[in-house]
Amino acid sequence: MPIFEPQDMSFANKFLTIIVQGAPGTGKTFLGCSAYKVLILDFDNQGISRVNKDYRKPASFCKDFDEVKADIEAAKGKYETIVIDTGGALVEMLKKYVVDHPKDFKGGAKSMGGISLQGFGFVKQLWNDFIADLRRNFNVVILFHESIEKNNDDGNFYQIVCEGSTRNTVYQSADLAARLFINNGQRYLGFTPTEQYSAKACYGISGIIPVPELKDGEPNDFLTKLFAKVHKNLEDETKQLAPEKAKYDETMVEARKLISMIEKPEDVSECVKIIKQLDHALTSEKESTALLKARLAELNIVWDKSAKAYKYAESKGN
Repeated sequence: MPIFEPQDMSFANKFLTIIVQGAPGTGKTFLGCSAYKVLILDFDNQGISRVNKDYRKPASFCKDFDEVKADIEAAKGKYETIVIDTGGALVEMLKKYVVDHPKDFKGGAKSMGGISLQGFGFVKQLWNDFIADLRRNFNVVILFHESIEKNNDDGNFYQIVCEGSTRNTVYQSADLAARLFINNGQRYLGFTPTEQYSAKACYGISGIIPVPELKDGEPNDFLTKLFAKVHKNLEDETKQLAPEKAKYDETMVEARKLISMIEKPEDVSECVKIIKQLDHALTSEKESTALLKARLAELNIVWDKSAKAYKYAESKGN
């Protein structure tokens, strides 16, 4: 597996994963429909039916997890975004899948029925594997209902509705996470975590962003535009590194040339002096030093502290 230096990294075309939580009636499914080339995995009692018919998008109504996996395979190359509506309902399907397949998930079900503690471990693994597969092939939007988990000094804390230890891992795979809420009739997405809810800001997307109400005939494309903004930010980031990358390339060509000319201890000091004076950029100075050390090791040349000069290392037999 190659190791990439920062100047060689580009994320402008990466697939994105976003988590959106919100109370019933805040318009989570409608928001999910605003993503680009989207397929809705409708686990939430055909929640797509509550979206105005003019804004509905293709949906999968699967009865079990095997059907879900089959639909995802069929969706690859056809759709660009998968919306899970909702994450909590998917967890419930995974629980049933574990209980219904005892040979595959030994110990996953309790003897008296229901899922065991070990079964929740299987659910967590199924979730992680499924989301990982989605993220390799699609943008992913995971919708969650929310509940009031606890009270604190500043009021209520709103948490995603997701049973089991899966709740503790869903945020790890997300690039962005936000709470969808309504204040004075205006919908907002909060991307910065607060004492009232969890969130995740990244790629220049942060704070509270208003979600506009659509007028007749206006396209439902909020997430399409949001993802485009993220990709634009990532592209701009790469462009900003371009001049430094050009300077880095030029410097490394010169450093390699200088280091290759070292043949004996007397050549080293002048080479080190010139390398330090080069117009370094990004990691060129660090890499040049590493290449120099490798060349000296190859020639068996060391620094003699007492003589304050480079010399050939004495062999172990002497």
